[in-house]
Amino acid sequence: MTDAIAIVPVFNPEPGLVALCEGLLGEFAGVVVVDDGSVEDRERFGLLPPSVVLLAHEVNRGKGRAMKTAMEWVLANRPQARAVVFVDGDGQHSPEDARRVAEAAIANDGCAFGVRDFKSAGVPLRSRFGNELTAWLVRLIYGFKVGDTQTGLRAFPLRMCPALLEIPGERYEYEMRLFGRLSGDGEALHQVPIKTIYIASNRSSHFRPVVDSYRVYKGLFGDSVARMLRFSASSVAGFIADNLVFAVAMLALQPTGMLRRWEILVSLAVARAASATLNYACNRSFVFRSRTSFAGSFVRYWALVLLIAALSYVLTATLSALLDVRGAPVTVVKVAVESALFILSYRLQKKWVFG
Repeated sequence: MTDAIAIVPVFNPEPGLVALCEGLLGEFAGVVVVDDGSVEDRERFGLLPPSVVLLAHEVNRGKGRAMKTAMEWVLANRPQARAVVFVDGDGQHSPEDARRVAEAAIANDGCAFGVRDFKSAGVPLRSRFGNELTAWLVRLIYGFKVGDTQTGLRAFPLRMCPALLEIPGERYEYEMRLFGRLSGDGEALHQVPIKTIYIASNRSSHFRPVVDSYRVYKGLFGDSVARMLRFSASSVAGFIADNLVFAVAMLALQPTGMLRRWEILVSLAVARAASATLNYACNRSFVFRSRTSFAGSFVRYWALVLLIAALSYVLTATLSALLDVRGAPVTVVKVAVESALFILSYRLQKKWVFG
């Protein structure tokens, strides 16, 4: 039996909840179920084994709040436990996999995720697409190469619970903001392969595609949507100016007979110089409303500009050579590259340039 507490957040319990908790009791030192304001099939909670601790919210407050409620209880009542592991109550996680993930968290004294194989048969298309998109963003923003960003099977040593309670968010965005906290604290993330189980194509999921996707990506960016919209507006203005100047410069340099790679380099330099100063002014005053010194932020901003420009040049030149494109299509390649560098630039400006 693993010296950890299994936590099962539940909204409207599924038929397999009782069997799941019985299995978890055989693997863990304790099981905590959080009834997050269920309105259907609440009688199933009365069938849980007596040793299961049942906590309840009077109204639905969200998965993030349910996770926090359980951690607060464990810290107050089971401080001797070595770890907590969160398990979805819809039957997607087996007690054996939950135990292995908890053991990984204890052995490594760090966060452990149960990772599913999204290439296996039976995985719903929406789940595969959503995971691939979010995994790409997590890797780009935070540097974590995570095979399954949507997994609800996550374990943490008990020492991390106070920090986890400080993460803002009450619903699905809470799990995304976790990546920012792990990155900021320098914590490692360990991944444990688990079974891929989907019941009736995941129809029991309470995830609402529009509303909850908004919350997830708001949490992932770690900032208000309003600020992201301001940053996007500023970037679009600079983006248009940059690419117009780039296209004009490329056309102007073609009659000179300059080598292709130098055409791209010179055009990038001219375009970036024309757009970056305007972008800096907009971001400092309009987007981040920074109070840092002008000189310091200006130097840091231009250091970032040079870094992004170097990456843009290397990627644009490499891809254009591979695709053997000339003239206007090079601008199309550059647009694709700049789109990938957009999020990286945002995070570095927020955390480093403008503080």
